[in-house]
Amino acid sequence: MQEGPEHSMADMATGIPAELRFTLDPAPPIGTLRTLGDAINAFHARTVPLDAQRFALLLHAQDGGLAGGLYGVLAWQWLFVQALWVDDAWRQRGIGRALLARAEAHAAAAGCHSVWLDTFQARDFYLSLGYQEFGALENFPEGQTRWFLRKRLGANVS
Repeated sequence: MQEGPEHSMADMATGIPAELRFTLDPAPPIGTLRTLGDAINAFHARTVPLDAQRFALLLHAQDGGLAGGLYGVLAWQWLFVQALWVDDAWRQRGIGRALLARAEAHAAAAGCHSVWLDTFQARDFYLSLGYQEFGALENFPEGQTRWFLRKRLGANVS
């Protein structure tokens, strides 16, 4: 962890009080990220309670290795698809579609009305499954666009 300039004029100009010590941690441990997340959730809970439920759908090969999976979060009647991955050896077989369909069904059964996610390489895949674009960040990463997509869950989610 690197300590910043102690109580410099720049800190005062940016609103950091002299009683606080600024540090930059270029590789924060997972515990730090959890502490920040917990603090943010506690702040929001005062006005907008959060009941987030995390889940994973995993596919294992016969050798026990991970062949694919989806990591999602159910919160505020939305499913956020944080990660969807299928090993190269298993792609182009409908496995990604199957994982996403199961996640959507799980979300609908839990009372969710919609799904959202972001991607920079699989936009067409999601569009083909009924997702709609609602935002984009150009050059994130460089030369790519990160697409934000959503889909309303209906009674026909299976």
